[in-house]
Amino acid sequence: MEDAQLLNRLINLEKELDVNRIQVKGIPLWRIVRYSTRLHYLSCVSGYVASTGSAQTVGKKKIKFISGFWRYIGRDNLNVFFPFNRLVDKGNCLLDKFVDPVIEESELYKQHCVIVDSPNYRGSFNRIHKDICVQQENRTIYSQFLKQFFKLFVKLRYNKEIDKLFQIVKDPFLLNEGNKNSYYQSLSLFLAGYSYYLMWFRILKPRRVFVVLREGYFPVIAACKKLGIPVAEFQHGITLDKTVSYTGDYDERIDPDYFLTFGKFWKEKQFGMTSNRIFCIGWAYGKYLSKGVEKESFKRTNEILVISSPEISDSILDTLIVLSKVEGAYSFHIRLHPCESYNDKQKQKLQSIPNAQVVDNKTDSALVLPTYKYVVGENSSVIYEALSVGCKVGMLNLCGLKPAIDLPGIKENFFVINDAKDFERFLTEESTEATTKAEFYSEFDNKKFMEFINQKM
Repeated sequence: MEDAQLLNRLINLEKELDVNRIQVKGIPLWRIVRYSTRLHYLSCVSGYVASTGSAQTVGKKKIKFISGFWRYIGRDNLNVFFPFNRLVDKGNCLLDKFVDPVIEESELYKQHCVIVDSPNYRGSFNRIHKDICVQQENRTIYSQFLKQFFKLFVKLRYNKEIDKLFQIVKDPFLLNEGNKNSYYQSLSLFLAGYSYYLMWFRILKPRRVFVVLREGYFPVIAACKKLGIPVAEFQHGITLDKTVSYTGDYDERIDPDYFLTFGKFWKEKQFGMTSNRIFCIGWAYGKYLSKGVEKESFKRTNEILVISSPEISDSILDTLIVLSKVEGAYSFHIRLHPCESYNDKQKQKLQSIPNAQVVDNKTDSALVLPTYKYVVGENSSVIYEALSVGCKVGMLNLCGLKPAIDLPGIKENFFVINDAKDFERFLTEESTEATTKAEFYSEFDNKKFMEFINQKM
């Protein structure tokens, strides 16, 4: 979680500078470069690094010059999905756990529905719903060629706007001339993608569009706004407080029309949306996984699953050094984030903890969690998933870790571990029934979801 005080400072600064007044095609230029600029500032001031992943390519690379969109020309009531850029392995197939289960449980796959995968997405080779997938290699080729044109176009048409914005934010955000060049690059890519989707959406006339993570799909959203196509964004992780991506005032010109959450707990403004635009649709992935699967009766009682991520690697290891001194026949199983790996110094730290080891992180967490009785971490989405499947979950609050323990509903559901004595109690005390854990991940209701999209979208 980013430093809330730093982000508060940035938000107030953006309002003072009135950065949204400079527009391109009626869209605040700042929104196109906001994420990278904020990230640059946080990196300079606090060394913050975003933990994001990328899609993996599996199999032979295929280049498609003609868009697969042509198959859907003339179809009525078309639903277009832009999924998350990382798939999970369910064993017999790959899927995006935010989009695919919703399509499956609501049976939208029986209607006119298309999933727009990322370029060279590994899911194209072994993916559920691959028959309704469109690959984006041709969009990438198109954008790369068109980007060269737009670089010149942006220099001629929008140089004044970019220069004006850059001069306003240069000193406050610790920018240099290289950052200005990235502004030209970002706007060129945005306009290339915007023109591509504007063209295809005019032809396809989709009924509605769904995205996962708005920052990755601003050209899609802008094209939809231009054409009056409603857009909804799926929640893709736990967002407890202010973030680089979401924090800021809602802007109907570039933000999705609706935000769809896992559970009723997620109703605050941390998603950069007003409350009347946030709707709980439930956790379709949980319902999808439970079909035909017996609940795990045996749980690992002597192993504690530790959830890590790149920005807290050292703090997790330092914490385990402290907790490993608690007596007992137990061991720590460290599950690294997909974008996380240990450097030599961290590997030495790990070796100094005799009862700790790094375990496989390829298998989806939802399949692994039911096998553990104890799970600990800081603020990861995985610890909320663990709570939803009945694990006893501890929030680590030591050695530089900063869990969001002061937010409503947290202390009632999680065991806060401040030191070794707390950890000992965590292992030995019987847990009480959590009061609100069902609210983090509500039951997916197909009827309510269909009513929502038919009435609101």
